[in-house]
Amino acid sequence: MANKLSWDSPYMNHTAYILDHMAELNLEPNELLTLLLIEFYNSQGIIFGDEMMAEKLRISEDDVEEIFESLSDKGFLTIEFKNGDIYFNIAGVMEADAKGEKLSRSLIEEFEMEFKRTLSPNEMSRIMELGDIYGEKRVLIALDEASVRDIRNINYVETILTAWKNKNLSDEDLDEGKR
Repeated sequence: MANKLSWDSPYMNHTAYILDHMAELNLEPNELLTLLLIEFYNSQGIIFGDEMMAEKLRISEDDVEEIFESLSDKGFLTIEFKNGDIYFNIAGVMEADAKGEKLSRSLIEEFEMEFKRTLSPNEMSRIMELGDIYGEKRVLIALDEASVRDIRNINYVETILTAWKNKNLSDEDLDEGKR
């Protein structure tokens, strides 16, 4: 039986893995570049931080922080301390893929835009579950319904979806405005 690939295996080419799986990872261009730079610096043993990343990516340090936060929220990046230095661990890239989790970028982005903030990993997971159960289109319609009522809350979106299910409303009913 073949051994399962491991991020920490000496034969594992992290750069090739990231590039090969970038479609499933649903990364923005700067997120992809950031992951690749982190991998390069880690493989070379180069200590780096926000300032160095900002210089290389030609963006502000605030933008670098936002990218780090986004990658962390997606479970792709953890920041650790090793031997007194900060270490950027991107093993989560493979872990998320191994779990078969594919972030529905459009669904997650819609919630983030509506909530006007970055979602937590738990919120993203819950939204993906709602998408799996009810379908992305239906979840987006429920998000719109909650927004019209000015209630930006995942629990409320789920309440709407449950109510529609209990009323046996079809997608066509919802498209026609029946609630």
